[in-house]
Amino acid sequence: MTPNVEDKDAGLVAVAPGFDLKTHRVIAVNQFPVTDSNVKDDDDRRLAQSMSVFLQSELVRRLRESGLFERVINLTETPMPAGLPNALRIDGDIPRLGQGSQVARAFMGLYGAGRTRAQIEMRFVEVSTGKVVMLTADRRIASMGFFGGDSKDHLRESFDDAARDLAKFLLRLSRGEAPRP
Repeated sequence: MTPNVEDKDAGLVAVAPGFDLKTHRVIAVNQFPVTDSNVKDDDDRRLAQSMSVFLQSELVRRLRESGLFERVINLTETPMPAGLPNALRIDGDIPRLGQGSQVARAFMGLYGAGRTRAQIEMRFVEVSTGKVVMLTADRRIASMGFFGGDSKDHLRESFDDAARDLAKFLLRLSRGEAPRP
């Protein structure tokens, strides 16, 4: 499966034939490692770790708020209970985490200069079978803000927006709606 169907909320998606989100009452969210090769020094690693933690907490929060699941588990805080029927686990990574340039955003942000970039790739896995039932690839870019805006704030906003939009997509999917641009 390759995420190649465009969706207005989730980015690019792929859904396994016959997958019915409504049959899954429990979802667990793993922390997503940052795999961007441009993360080179200690400051980059600290930022990457903080963004990974932030994304996981936002996904958990947004999924709980959605009301789609009886239980949403943060796998950093609670291990996956054994024997849960109809449980999903979200695994993934952050292959792109670019801070951009605040100075470039301040002076030329209107033209796209200095943009922050984030890419989030998720795999929805049925816990009982280990089968991947859905994939998403979501790219986020931010280029505007007061005096260019702080890179960390832009990235946090991008991850918060991605978590919110994923919950919207899952709500639509649970109602039987297909992904749509």
